[in-house]
Amino acid sequence: MIDTHAHLDMLKTEEDLMESINSLDCIITIGCDKEEIYKAIDIANKYENVYASIGYHPYDIKGLTEEDIKQLKRLALENEKVVAIGEAGLDYYRDITPKNLQWEFFEKQIALAKELNLPLIVHSRSANEDTVKILQENAPYPASGIIHCFGGDIPMMEKCVDMGFYISFAGNITYPKADNLREVLKRTPLDRLLLETDSPFLSPQKKRGKPNKPSNIFYTLEFAADFLNIDKEELEKITDQNAQRLFKKIKQPIH
Repeated sequence: MIDTHAHLDMLKTEEDLMESINSLDCIITIGCDKEEIYKAIDIANKYENVYASIGYHPYDIKGLTEEDIKQLKRLALENEKVVAIGEAGLDYYRDITPKNLQWEFFEKQIALAKELNLPLIVHSRSANEDTVKILQENAPYPASGIIHCFGGDIPMMEKCVDMGFYISFAGNITYPKADNLREVLKRTPLDRLLLETDSPFLSPQKKRGKPNKPSNIFYTLEFAADFLNIDKEELEKITDQNAQRLFKKIKQPIH
């Protein structure tokens, strides 16, 4: 099983880290600020089945300069285990970063992902209309990408799929009040479907209230398989193949 989005440097214990690394075939760990990008690369280089994506979260772009974008490029080129750019995008949930700065650095990271021919991992929270607008204005995306921890509606999903993106769902699809998300899950094409944990955030319902970890992805897999009326092993195979198709630098085969 592949967890396409986790923050391994934020896990609460070394035990959680090792349990997850030993129980999953592959984990993509995300570095999304000036310090975490190095932590993500270090963890990826330490463990064979861990790969890294590096970028700047919209909450962490204050004070960034063009030199920081150039540094992302250097790190991606110098490290074979960097497989994507991001998470990058827009977040209007909290008034932390001016919208104009969010737009500017989202577009800079889009351009970098395209220049490097790497997938783009997109963060969008309370900003779905603007996210789609920017993505459409900067299309196409030859290396594709992920709308991570998808929180939009069916029309947004369809527009993103039309642009070639994969749609990734986290443990919040298991929450009792997440009917709208489950409707999107039902309508998402299986060849564009991914699963993630976003650890240590968004623990699935059975582990809610505790810090999340990548090994909890099996609860989300089981829930999604039951909801979609698909055999659990078959859904795992589908999502893993999708991830391998997207992240071309992952060593093949996983299974």
